Amino acid sequence: MPPIRVFVSIPVPDTAELADLRRMLASAGVRPSPPEQTHLTLSFIGDVDESKVKRITECVRRSTEGFRPMEIILSGLGAFPNERRPSVVWTGVSPAGPLKAMAAKLEKNLAAAGIPHDGKPFKAHVTVARTRDSFVPPTVFEGAERKVYCRFVCNEVLVMKSVLGPGGAKHSVLARIPISD
Repeated sequence: MPPIRVFVSIPVPDTAELADLRRMLASAGVRPSPPEQTHLTLSFIGDVDESKVKRITECVRRSTEGFRPMEIILSGLGAFPNERRPSVVWTGVSPAGPLKAMAAKLEKNLAAAGIPHDGKPFKAHVTVARTRDSFVPPTVFEGAERKVYCRFVCNEVLVMKSVLGPGGAKHSVLARIPISD
């Protein structure tokens, strides 16, 4: 059986404010992320044998223990690697502290279970657009630090499958792990 591409994320609902942001980015010549792919990545695992999904799901379950549903706020805009030569445009996420703690716990649990993952430091953000030519008009970022694009309650974490194709990635849910009081 060929390996599957897996990541762990928090789903972000499609709000009117995010739709407005996507329209603004598109009008500025930037390719917005599809609404159905809007998520906050806790860990990118990469290619794994499908038989490991159950073990990954258990790692996520253990990583969410002790956390309660929390309000998440998406605000401000930034870019990777930077605003002068962006390849990715993102919105910031708060509260970053509890999410960083959950991501660290997940990283530890994945390592203990022998599940390799990318190991990049966690940065609380949601990708909202990508650019091929590394250009985003500076006006996109002007005043964005004060804008709130979305508020929602995080009450689940998802184990996701990503299939790359010519039209971009297609994501599907492999497992839902509730966060409860």
